[in-house]
Amino acid sequence: MGSSFHRGGRRRGSVGILFTFMAPLVLVPLAGLAIDGCRLYIVQAKLSSAVDGAALGAGRLLGTTANTTEIAGEFLNANFPTGFWGSTNLQPNIQFVKTFILNRITVSATVDVPLLFLAVFKQSKSTVVATAVATRKETRVELVIDRSGTMSGQLGAVKSTASQFAQSFISGYDEMGLVVFSGSGVVGYPTTRPYNYSPTSAGGPDNSFLTTQANGNILDMLSDLGSGSWTNMSDGLALAYLELQKADHRDNDPTRLNAIVLFTDGFPNAFSSYANDPSNNSLKPTSQSSCTYNPATAGTASTHMVGWAGGGTGSSGSVSGLYFLGSSDNNTTAYWMTYSGKPDESLGTGNLKTAVAGCAYLNQSSPNLADLNKIPPQTYWGDSTSDGTAYQSSPYYSGLTYDSTKPNIQGNAGIAGWNATDNVGKRILGDTNLNVTIYTIGYTGSGGNPDTYLLKRLSNTTDSTNRNTSWQTGQYVPASNTDELAQAFQAVAASILRLAQ
Repeated sequence: MGSSFHRGGRRRGSVGILFTFMAPLVLVPLAGLAIDGCRLYIVQAKLSSAVDGAALGAGRLLGTTANTTEIAGEFLNANFPTGFWGSTNLQPNIQFVKTFILNRITVSATVDVPLLFLAVFKQSKSTVVATAVATRKETRVELVIDRSGTMSGQLGAVKSTASQFAQSFISGYDEMGLVVFSGSGVVGYPTTRPYNYSPTSAGGPDNSFLTTQANGNILDMLSDLGSGSWTNMSDGLALAYLELQKADHRDNDPTRLNAIVLFTDGFPNAFSSYANDPSNNSLKPTSQSSCTYNPATAGTASTHMVGWAGGGTGSSGSVSGLYFLGSSDNNTTAYWMTYSGKPDESLGTGNLKTAVAGCAYLNQSSPNLADLNKIPPQTYWGDSTSDGTAYQSSPYYSGLTYDSTKPNIQGNAGIAGWNATDNVGKRILGDTNLNVTIYTIGYTGSGGNPDTYLLKRLSNTTDSTNRNTSWQTGQYVPASNTDELAQAFQAVAASILRLAQ
């Protein structure tokens, strides 16, 4: 027993002595490896940050006449100091490729880092590598701005942030257009008047949106923006879609990214229609209405009751009547941008004024739509005013049941506007030729009440109740104050620009 224990004790003692002698041989290299590894990690992180910054900085100029490879090199040198943690031999490799589809810049770099402790193993240095890629696709953007009456308090902030948004894109490379809407929509840029409703006509977003022009560029039109009237969101979206179609027809370039950016602080409560269209029987018979042109005379524009009406959310009370479409007027674009309660839209001019002159309840003497037999089944643009029950989940029309045969009830006129907006959104998203992505910004500041439920449907977000995986996935961004509004526009601009590391 004793001899056996003694031998065991001697064995344990031998191991302890051996470990004592081996410890420096094991621990010192391990410590050295850890220290050198930490230095390599720090240098690699700094180099990665530098090439990322170079790719993104130069990437924002892709498509311009700027020398992007040279600029990328300057960013790299500025962000990776010479001799950082003893590094040497910085070797950049910058590649710029332009294809028919997009522009791409790839920034990679290597740098040698001296090894301190591992030099004993004849490894004097290690090479660190980092790579970043930025892509820039040509874009076509239609900016759609709500300038209804509730916008008066925050119009200054919207002008400023929308202008900054426009300047995020490159004039001469990207294309941009502007639509504003209240009771009806008006194309703010390009400034060509009179407006042509043909999708194959001249117009649409162009790449001169920031250049100096006789009738004003997009920044001039935004600076002139005034507010007033109702919220005819479907009219604004329909015009934006038409403008995208015009540009697509003009350019014949299927590679451009098509986007609509919709800003609003409210919910739809108006719609545009052809009230006495012979095909829809929307006017009451002459025995019940004093309207002269029932129906309209084919080919005679002065008999056509083309205008907008609104109704809000209540189940009782007055509605807006049938009013003039701003896009039908021949006044200058600058005139319409400064609109703030202008009589032209509310009182009606031109063809509409003539057409409704004999009506008791479509003109502005007693506006309550009582001359209508029913709310027209579709808008002037062809979008259904009654299709669907999704409005029942809206926070503004929840609990109401749509009845088109009671047009002079606020709730029904408002729901018609909501349905029209939802349906024009589906029409836009379902266009597999343009593949439009819709981005929406809902502003809650200064008493704003955007319909988040509807805006997510328009953007086809992943949490939309109308989610369709075959449509483009957009983005909904809320904002509750001026700072958040600027951030929202910046977030949307970043998404559209598609700069990727």
